[in-house]
Amino acid sequence: MLSRNPDAKVSVFTTWEPILLTDWSKPGHGVLARIGDSRVKQLWDPKHLLATQLAKDARPPQPEPECCTRDGILWDLVAVYPPDAVWAEAMPAAALLNGAVVEQEAALEAALRKLLH
Repeated sequence: MLSRNPDAKVSVFTTWEPILLTDWSKPGHGVLARIGDSRVKQLWDPKHLLATQLAKDARPPQPEPECCTRDGILWDLVAVYPPDAVWAEAMPAAALLNGAVVEQEAALEAALRKLLH
C-alpha cells in the first residue's frame, strides 16, 4: 500500500510485541525488512505498553476493533489518525482501528484517501 502511494505524507509506526510462542525476542532483520519504506518507524514493545493503553482508551468515540485480542492484549491492528491528532490525556479517536492487518488493506487505503485529500 505504501509503494502505491509514494508521495503520501504519512508517518507509519509498526509496533512489534510478543504474542505468539515464536515471538520470544525482538524481530530480527528479516522481519524488519518486510516493511522497507523510509516513512515507517518500527518499534519493539516487549511489555505491551501501547496495546495496554489502546485497550484502556477503547471507548467512544474510539472505534471498537472487531478482533484481535490474545490473553487480553490487543494485537494485529491497524490504527489511522488524522494529521492533527494529539495523544494527550487519552488517545485521540482513530479514523480506523481494526484488524487483522492483512484484512484491512482496502479500509486502510480508504481512510488515508479521505484524510489526505
